[in-house]
Amino acid sequence: MNNKNNRFYRYRINFISSLKINAGILLAFVCLFVLASVLSSKFLSFDNQMNVLRTITTNALCAFGMTFVILTGGIDLSVGSFMSLAGCLTTVLVAWFQVPAILAVLLALVAGALFGAMNGFIITKMKMPPFIVTLATMNIIRGISYIITGGRPVLISDKLFQKIGGGFLGKIPISAVYMMIAFLLMWVLLNRTKFGRHVYATGDNLTAAEYSGIDTDRTIFLVYILSGLLSAFAGIVLSSRLNSGQPIIGQGAELDAIASCIVGGISVTGGSGTLFGTLIGCMIMGTISNLLNLVGVDSFVQLVVKGIIIIAAVYVDAMRKRKI
Repeated sequence: MNNKNNRFYRYRINFISSLKINAGILLAFVCLFVLASVLSSKFLSFDNQMNVLRTITTNALCAFGMTFVILTGGIDLSVGSFMSLAGCLTTVLVAWFQVPAILAVLLALVAGALFGAMNGFIITKMKMPPFIVTLATMNIIRGISYIITGGRPVLISDKLFQKIGGGFLGKIPISAVYMMIAFLLMWVLLNRTKFGRHVYATGDNLTAAEYSGIDTDRTIFLVYILSGLLSAFAGIVLSSRLNSGQPIIGQGAELDAIASCIVGGISVTGGSGTLFGTLIGCMIMGTISNLLNLVGVDSFVQLVVKGIIIIAAVYVDAMRKRKI
């Protein structure tokens, strides 16, 4: 037992270690923050900062789940579709069938977990590549969203549901509170549990992890459930804020989540990176998007910028691995 604990001790990361590991991207975020405040007089305003927080929240929830997936060496392209399905399912249940908001939210979360389990099952039991599986389920789940809504937005006037994602705790958006709670829970799960050590070990060396007695299939299966659950919650929060369920929401969310993970130092090959890094990555991506909007950069140009950032982050990761 002690040997196993020693073997996987390096996968256990405390908060101070996270700060040291992510010192580079943390410094990059500080520099970006200063630059943004210089380029736009509106950037530091309270209202704008709260808007940045709300924008970051949905991406962060998806990115936290994506972090677990990428750490095992996988990928999940269906997170945006999970957002769409959960948001549409919740609003349809509340607006059309008068289901209580809390029950509708729980059912949508269960749906997210079940579809995440489907991803995990196909990947682990049918031995199919995660990229292909989640690419297929991305279309399947998005199609279900269009089917249940008839391809149109579902407006909702339920006050309780509107407060779930659009409410405030004092002057802080409630969605930002969800983000920090989710971060703390996922951080503990990743850094203070056997499951978290198994996640790192599986991505670091799948064969070695199996020889060490780790049920890698179970680990991979669970991370896809976790990704589906967090993405579904992100969709519910966003739909609540928009007062409607829309089958088009979440388009491109998978790319934003992946970009945030990679910018935050999560290795694309798995086994390396921290959840704190992902959080900083989300803040960097959110700040860049906000700054580009403030200075009037076209949304199509912003897609180009995000693509360049992803390529640069992957390149840096590749260079770092070559030096190791």
